[in-house]
Amino acid sequence: MIEFLAEEDISVTVSVDGPRDMQDRFRVFQDGSGSYDVMLPRVRELLQRHRSRPIGARVTLTSQVNDVRGIYQHLTEEIGFQEVGFAPVTTSPGRDHALDGSGFDQMVMQFKGLADEFLLAALAGQHHGFSNVSETLGEIHKGVSKAYPCGAGLGLIGVATGGDVALCHRFAGSDEHNLGSVTEGLDREAQQAFLERNHIAHKTDCHTCWARPLCSGGCYHEAHTRYGTTTHPNLHYCDWIREWTDICLQIYGEIAERSPRFLNRFDS
Repeated sequence: MIEFLAEEDISVTVSVDGPRDMQDRFRVFQDGSGSYDVMLPRVRELLQRHRSRPIGARVTLTSQVNDVRGIYQHLTEEIGFQEVGFAPVTTSPGRDHALDGSGFDQMVMQFKGLADEFLLAALAGQHHGFSNVSETLGEIHKGVSKAYPCGAGLGLIGVATGGDVALCHRFAGSDEHNLGSVTEGLDREAQQAFLERNHIAHKTDCHTCWARPLCSGGCYHEAHTRYGTTTHPNLHYCDWIREWTDICLQIYGEIAERSPRFLNRFDS
């Protein structure tokens, strides 16, 4: 599989939550055993063999897995990932691993610390792998104004093990959000109906928000989990999304003033 990914020049992102104790808290096998010791040698082999594209790690933050800096350092310095991105867990608010208001505040503070490191690296012309910053800077640089929050149902789909195609990996296996199958192709009518229902123009709660061109209401799966429908904006995210966007705007402005050539990487 690694040879195939490398030879076909396929981008890879690995879902991994950090050091052994964090990875093995939720990412377990059916018998409850942890996955860290199984995952690690395979990831290291992937990183060694597949060098044509940056291999990224994607971390799910919970109330128990929330040491952003420690996780980042482990994944980059000890394992060797070139990029690390973080996202809060998608779950109903009553679960013990859900992030509450204080959890989001702590997450933004830790994001800010890594973002400051990213800025220093950028001003020195060096790479920093905090992809939450680089992705937002890229959108700011290109003047992105989103009609939809992500590529789900557009250029992104999720494929379940049985071959059904859904909006994204989070909806894979959901009959309600099925868009076809790998054998019969995409259901274009269902796809078009979804895109029409979920356009930012229909999210009236977002109309007065200055951050909506980059947010566009937030994750569909989060909305479905919290509010029962993909069309509902993620109102519980609004404050931290605005704060994070403001942080990235400040970083972009400082880079544009002090080291504008760094921003050329977002042109390609």
